[in-house]
Amino acid sequence: MNRNIFSSPGAGRSLERDDRGQGIDEHRLFDRLTRRQREVLRLVAEGYSTKQIALKLVISAKTVETYRAQLKERLDIHDVAGLVRYALQMVIVSIHQPPLRNAFRLNSPEERFN
Repeated sequence: MNRNIFSSPGAGRSLERDDRGQGIDEHRLFDRLTRRQREVLRLVAEGYSTKQIALKLVISAKTVETYRAQLKERLDIHDVAGLVRYALQMVIVSIHQPPLRNAFRLNSPEERFN
């Protein structure tokens, strides 16, 4: 009544939407991502597992999970499919990209464990 504005932590995200329900500035959100978050996003969208990403970036799997959690929170996306859609939308990956066939194996068949 006296023009006070109250908001919850998630309210800012809905205020960033335009009349058509689309983000008015998806690039602004993308620009807020760190270089490493962008790398993890690209690799997730390309189909790499957490362990594969960790090996590829020479970091721990726990660190990859932390980056994924940060991405989901920052972009307000709650599943891997949503991250893939976002990566396609931002042209981080292409739908015409070849399938992930030659991904390195974590344990080769000839490797023996004692």
